[in-house]
Amino acid sequence: MKQTLKGAIAFAMVGGVAQAGGLDRSGQGVNILFEEGDYLQVTFITTSPRVDGTSAVGNSYDVLETYSTPSFSYKHEITDNIDVALIYDEPYGAHVRYTNGPFVPGFAEINSRSLLGLVQYEFDSGFSIHGGLRGVKTEGEILSSPRPSFATGFLEGKTQFDWSGVVGLAYEKPEIALRVALTYWSSFDNGFDATYAPLTGLSPEGLPQFGPASAQSFDVEFPESINLDFQTGIAPKTLLFGSVKWVGWEGFNLTTPQGTWVDFTDDIFTYSLGVGREITDKLSLAVSLGYETEAAKPTTSLLSPTTGYQSLTVGGTYALSEHLNFSAGLTYAQLGDQYFEIPGSGGQRVDFTDNDLWAVGVRVGVRF
Repeated sequence: MKQTLKGAIAFAMVGGVAQAGGLDRSGQGVNILFEEGDYLQVTFITTSPRVDGTSAVGNSYDVLETYSTPSFSYKHEITDNIDVALIYDEPYGAHVRYTNGPFVPGFAEINSRSLLGLVQYEFDSGFSIHGGLRGVKTEGEILSSPRPSFATGFLEGKTQFDWSGVVGLAYEKPEIALRVALTYWSSFDNGFDATYAPLTGLSPEGLPQFGPASAQSFDVEFPESINLDFQTGIAPKTLLFGSVKWVGWEGFNLTTPQGTWVDFTDDIFTYSLGVGREITDKLSLAVSLGYETEAAKPTTSLLSPTTGYQSLTVGGTYALSEHLNFSAGLTYAQLGDQYFEIPGSGGQRVDFTDNDLWAVGVRVGVRF
């Protein structure tokens, strides 16, 4: 199978998870392990959501901000049977800001960085095993307006790298371009050192006012997940590919002595299915459809003003030389409708409907 076709398929699968459930951003893939020889790739994806909410007591416009997710991967072949890989990405995040409507003032900015080291051993039978360690470092800030049963005020915190395990199994049959890979990612606790300041009111200009700040520490458990990736040849120069991902977001919460800030109540399944085609010796194209299951309604967190999605991704890879290739992809997704009940409003709610996003990405791959 041509390397350009593998690149187009991999990029179409990456683009399909530009906006996933919970706080997921990267999809946490390990496909670089299956590249031939020594290989390096750099990826950059920008996602631009359009999410508006409407209600009888005020509308909320453009509540999800544009964000970018870079990643870097390197795979090295030690022997014919042993490979190692290093992956940097930013797996979790949130960029939410309420500048109008009933939730002013309110915003959340959450960023993360991850380093993953992997080892793969290939058996002569076509089977292989892979595993390793992942370290994740998180930082963020949340400003929450008054809501019953939830914390109010400004919370800012960050962690050091906390570590978890990754383990998986794969089967390949090169003569029909078949590959099936199953990977398990364990849960882990991120220990935050944070500062909290109570919200005391708004200035005449509408700016938040805070009381004295205090230091505190707490843990947030990030969920376990399972990825199933597959591909197979269905005709000359043509591949069928797809993935299934489960993430255990049910029970994920951020709780401090002031109360609960974030509380997710549902696990999330994400599916993708696509076709890749080698057009010329240098150019391959791929297209994929994505679907993510919806969570409960109404939402329990203003970090999640949408739920689920349906997406279309197109991607292509062009071989600039024997050792260098360039990929690009574009995703359009319709985001699932959601609503949030406004506390103390006598049953009023904000409806987030007819929202969508665009994502565009580029990737450079170098084979040594």
